[in-house]
Amino acid sequence: MLKHPESTIESDNIYSRLLEDIASGYFPSGARLKISDLATRYEASTNPVREALRVLQGEGYVEFEPNKGATVRQIDFNTVRDTYEILRLLEPYFVAWFAEYAEDKHIDELEQIQIELENIPDPIRDNITDVDHKFHNYIADLHYNKRAASLWKSQRAALRVFASRLPIGRSRYKAITQEHRMLIETFRSHDPAKAAEVIRTHIEHAGQHLYEQIRMRDQK
Repeated sequence: MLKHPESTIESDNIYSRLLEDIASGYFPSGARLKISDLATRYEASTNPVREALRVLQGEGYVEFEPNKGATVRQIDFNTVRDTYEILRLLEPYFVAWFAEYAEDKHIDELEQIQIELENIPDPIRDNITDVDHKFHNYIADLHYNKRAASLWKSQRAALRVFASRLPIGRSRYKAITQEHRMLIETFRSHDPAKAAEVIRTHIEHAGQHLYEQIRMRDQK
């Protein structure tokens, strides 16, 4: 049965708001998502809430358990591994293209985002992640292949959601800024091969850091 257009629009809106609430930590990992409570929070009926939850389930953010209903999925090693494997395949493609075709004005704009990242007054995960995603998304948004860019951005968004309650240490924050700087240098020199090499290292370091955060969390 086809969904009514108004229902689809409403469920899309609830989906976006609920995903943001999960990413911000309002609904942390393991939190129950009661349909009636969500309907009240988003001032909606229960049907579009159910639709939004099913979409989030399909994307891996939410899981349904018998006699428990919907809960926010907790990040685990396998989830992180799978996501980073996708990023290792996709990101070199995008940054290599950017290194070859981006104009000076585009690199200048990207560097302004990098300056914003370096000057964050309170380097906690939410603040760092917001600007870090802005940096990477700028590269994706310039690419002509919008379907591939959407897939890349969805994987980065997933990491943000899954890792929303895990800390970022100052050493990792410093490494992020340094690796971004190295990437910008490859863009300035229009060196696609070096750009791909730098982003692979960047992804590997990010994955290692998140694996360690998960390990520490699970030992508590």
